[in-house]
Amino acid sequence: MDSIKFKILLFKIIPKSFLSRIFGVIALCPLPSPVMKAIIKWYCKKFAANIEEAVIPEKGFRNLNEFFTRKLKEGVRPIDNQKNSVVATTDSRVDHFGDITEDKILQAKGISYSVRDLIPSIKSEKFIGGKFITLYLSPGDYHRIHSPVDGKITGFYKIPGKLFSVQDFMVKNLPDLFAINERLITYISTPVGEVAVCKIGAMNVGKISLSYDNAVTNRAFDSKEEKIYGKDEYKPIKKGDEIGIFNLGSTVIILFEKNMIKFEDLPIGSKVKMGEKIGTMVK
Repeated sequence: MDSIKFKILLFKIIPKSFLSRIFGVIALCPLPSPVMKAIIKWYCKKFAANIEEAVIPEKGFRNLNEFFTRKLKEGVRPIDNQKNSVVATTDSRVDHFGDITEDKILQAKGISYSVRDLIPSIKSEKFIGGKFITLYLSPGDYHRIHSPVDGKITGFYKIPGKLFSVQDFMVKNLPDLFAINERLITYISTPVGEVAVCKIGAMNVGKISLSYDNAVTNRAFDSKEEKIYGKDEYKPIKKGDEIGIFNLGSTVIILFEKNMIKFEDLPIGSKVKMGEKIGTMVK
């Protein structure tokens, strides 16, 4: 058995959800200020996190979770203000983007998964033949998630699942990874079509939470919950408004309806900042 197959086997065996919840609890434990400062200094050096951009509480970060979910200073992420632009939801790496071929989304070379499996709902039919972009957040990235478009939030879908790592070796070797891991999906309606912002859970992501509702992932005995708001409950949203939080890095997959967006020329593997233009509405 080669090393990659062995690593995948280990991930299949270990209690991923339980360990991730334990990590989440530890991350909430208060630590002495000198200890937190030492950890943050090491973490920033190890993962190239830019603490100078962060809003730091007057008495410093009390625990790891406060640091992981840190907010940014006003103005450090300007939001592209072109009328029809689509912006990056996160500070992240562009892994893939392009067409949803029938119902298939590219995961890695030679591996695809079904949009119907990613969103096991009638809502998935809207994105057949549409477009997608996959954005990977590293541990050093800013972990809050923002809207890529102006529109109205019409609901969400929480889907419990596995918590496999989303490191490159897993993405390239474990079929359907994003469709079997835990997901928390935000539906956004725009004048030219619907957008789904799919936030993917992963190992040691203590939880994913929403900024506009009380849904939270990675709870014991959790169950699927799809909530579609009535029209009078729709929540207006602007590009760059916060919609959710990763309690550590993971992946965001954004889906667009057919003939809705033209992507910028984004080199695969390049980094984008939240608010940076990634495409244009074309309808």
